[in-house]
Amino acid sequence: MPLRITSYGAAGMVTGSAHLVELDNAKLLIDCGLFQGPPDVRDLNQEPLGFDPDEVDAVLLTHGHTDHVGRMPLLVQQGYDGPIYTTRATRDVARLILVDGARIQAEDYRRRRRRAGDDEGDIPPPLYTEQDVYETLDLIVPIRMDEMFKVMGVEVTFRHVGHILGSAYIALKGQNHRLVASGDIGHWGPHVVPDPQLPDEADVMLLESTYGDTIHPPMSEATASLIDIIHRTVRAGGNVLIPSFALERTQDVLHQLRIANDQRRLPNDIKVFLDSPLGIRFTQLYRRYPEQLSDTVQNYLRQGESPFRWGNVHFTIASRDSYAINDQNKGAVIMAGSGMATGGRILRHLKENLEREESAVVFVGYQAEGTLGRQLVEGADEVEIDGEPFKVRAEIHEIDGFSAHADQRGLSKWAAAAGNPQIQLIHGEPEVAAVLQAYLQENHGLTAVVSDLAKAYDF
Repeated sequence: MPLRITSYGAAGMVTGSAHLVELDNAKLLIDCGLFQGPPDVRDLNQEPLGFDPDEVDAVLLTHGHTDHVGRMPLLVQQGYDGPIYTTRATRDVARLILVDGARIQAEDYRRRRRRAGDDEGDIPPPLYTEQDVYETLDLIVPIRMDEMFKVMGVEVTFRHVGHILGSAYIALKGQNHRLVASGDIGHWGPHVVPDPQLPDEADVMLLESTYGDTIHPPMSEATASLIDIIHRTVRAGGNVLIPSFALERTQDVLHQLRIANDQRRLPNDIKVFLDSPLGIRFTQLYRRYPEQLSDTVQNYLRQGESPFRWGNVHFTIASRDSYAINDQNKGAVIMAGSGMATGGRILRHLKENLEREESAVVFVGYQAEGTLGRQLVEGADEVEIDGEPFKVRAEIHEIDGFSAHADQRGLSKWAAAAGNPQIQLIHGEPEVAAVLQAYLQENHGLTAVVSDLAKAYDF
C-alpha cells in the first residue's frame, strides 16, 4: 500500500502547517496551523480545510506555535472528534496559545465593528471561540517523549527536536514505509532547550526549510551584537525595542542577558521590561519541565535562581504597568510581542520610539513577507501603524543568531542522518526551499522535492 502525503498548508510558504499522511489504513494529520502574514495569506484561514475532518483518524502535533496548532479549533468546529496526540509540554503550550488567540480574535472583531459602523456586516467573525478551544483541548492525549504508541497499526514516536519547549519530530513506521516529519528543527547552540536529536532512519521525510539558504552566526556572536547595541543606545540616551515571539525567542534572549548581567557586561543602570503577558506565562511554564531544558538553564534552577530575570528585570502583565513604560525615555530594553510587529504591545512602543534617532529596534526572529517587521528590516523610511504614518529614524537591526530554527547546515545535517530518504520540502518560501534542495543534492546526494499546496505525493 502506498504512502501518500498532501500538504494543506506550509507548502510554498512558512505558515499554516497541515500535512495529511495516508499510511497503510491510517489517515493522520500532522499539525493544523493558522495562516499568518499579509492579508492575502491570512484570508486562507477563511477557506475550506481541503479535506474531510471526519476521515482523519488522529492528529499529531509537533509543537505549540500558532502556525502549527492555530486551526485546530476550526478542525474540531467542523466535525473532528478524534484523538490529538502530542507531548505533555506541547499540550500546555497549545492551551496558552489557543486561548490567547481566541481572545485576541474576539477583541479584534469588536474593535473592527466599532470602527466600521454601518458597514459592520462586511467584517468576518472570529474563526473560533474560547469554547471551541476548550473542546479542542479536551481531545488532547499527552504522550511522553520517546514513547512508541500505535494508531490504526502505525507506530508513532515523538522525539526531541530542540525548537521550543515540548517540540518534537514525529517518526512513523508502517508496513512498508518509515516516515520522519521534522516539524520545526531547532538550531544547535546554547539555547534554552537542548540541541535537536538526530532522526531515525527513514525512506521518506517531511523537512522544514525556513532558513534553507542561511547560515546563522553563533549565539555568542549574536549576544555580543545585542550587548553592543544596548551600550551604544544607552549612551545615546534612547531605548532598545525587541519585538519578540512570546515562546522560546523571549526566553533565549532573557537567558543570554541574565548571563551577560552576571558577567557584568551590561550597563549598570539598564532596565529590562518583558511587556508580554503571554511571554510571561510561557516563561513561568518552563519551571514545570526542567528535564526538557538545557544544562545552563538547569544550573540556575538548581541554585534556586531564575535563568530569565534579575533585579533590573520587570515583568509587566497589567495594562497600567505597560503604559507606565512610556515614562522610560532612555536606558530601557523593552521586549514585547508580536515578533513580526503585526500587533500587540510592541506597536505602542514603536510609536513612542521609532521616530527617535537615539533609539534602536532589534529583530531577533523571522520576518514574514508583508509584515511591519519585514518593512523595517528592509529599510523602509516611513511605515504605517494603526493608520498613522511614522518616520523611521531609530536604528533598525536584525540579529538571526537567536533563531529557534536550524540553518542550512543544520537542516542538511539532520536530513542526512536519516540515511537516504525521499524528501518533501515544506515550511519555506519557494526560492529558499529551492536553494536547500540544490544544497542537499550537491552536498549529500539527497533527492528533495519542493512541495506544492494541496498536491498529493505518492511513495
